[in-house]
Amino acid sequence: MLTATDLFSGAGGSSEGLRQAGFRIEIAANHNQTAVATHQLNHPDTEHRCADLSETDWRTFPSTHVAWVSPSCVWHARSGGRARPPAEVERLRADAGAIDRATAFAIIESAEVHRYPVIFVENVPEFQGWTLYGWWCEGLRALGYDLHPMVLDAADFGHAQRRIRWFLAATQRGIQMDLTPPVAPPVYANAIVEADPGKRVTRPLYVSPQIEAIRDRGVQHLVTYRRNARPHRVDRRQLAAITAGGNHHGVALVDGRGHHWHRMLSNRECARAQGFADTYEFVGKAADVKRQIGNAVPVGVARWLGERAAEALGKAAA
Repeated sequence: MLTATDLFSGAGGSSEGLRQAGFRIEIAANHNQTAVATHQLNHPDTEHRCADLSETDWRTFPSTHVAWVSPSCVWHARSGGRARPPAEVERLRADAGAIDRATAFAIIESAEVHRYPVIFVENVPEFQGWTLYGWWCEGLRALGYDLHPMVLDAADFGHAQRRIRWFLAATQRGIQMDLTPPVAPPVYANAIVEADPGKRVTRPLYVSPQIEAIRDRGVQHLVTYRRNARPHRVDRRQLAAITAGGNHHGVALVDGRGHHWHRMLSNRECARAQGFADTYEFVGKAADVKRQIGNAVPVGVARWLGERAAEALGKAAA
């Protein structure tokens, strides 16, 4: 059976996708104990470790066919206006941002030990603007990997969410992976949003201008807690990206009498947008669960990549 190592983020959407693609998750690791507890609850047969990637002895990990790694994106993301120090400064690892970004080198360290046939890496698109990105890529190439970077949108993989992320498929030479993007019909927010209209609006809200702009009465609309946002019918639009930093997604409805209704999306609805089944269980307080959901890899994207890896590994072994 094909096996995988998952150095996962959030609630473990990467493991769910790989499992659905036919992989056995041999070991999973994350630095957050609550996230590990969630993963363990849903993947009881997997070995789990709570570990900092930059302080891990990779010789204690099993070798597997695939390694999935989601290094920290906090100091790469556009939010917060992160600075980009020159390479000679970045290599010193003298500040919190440089230390956090350096967790990506754990991928090279683990690959040097295990020579995984296939490695998947996931991060925000800004990862490619890291001043050590080229050096990091050369480290993988020196270990015999061919690199296939791509930017994918979860909406193209059956998700009711627009979520654009950078992915890398690194394959040992001789493994040919077909990464032609799939053609899938769009899935809109009505597939994951419940019919509950929420509470009647009796006071001004941040999203009141959006609710007042609704023209189709009796139909739920997406409203977003962001500047210059507009309402969109749930049956014609995907959600904007689910994030770990708070809930920005609401639904609103104007009924036949002109009354306004509104509520925020639940964690379960956000989890559905990430591809988690309603049977998937989460550990922690509501804010912890929201963070795990927002940090996760969309299940459908991981499943597609896993299927591509399984096909390529099968052909290489034939």
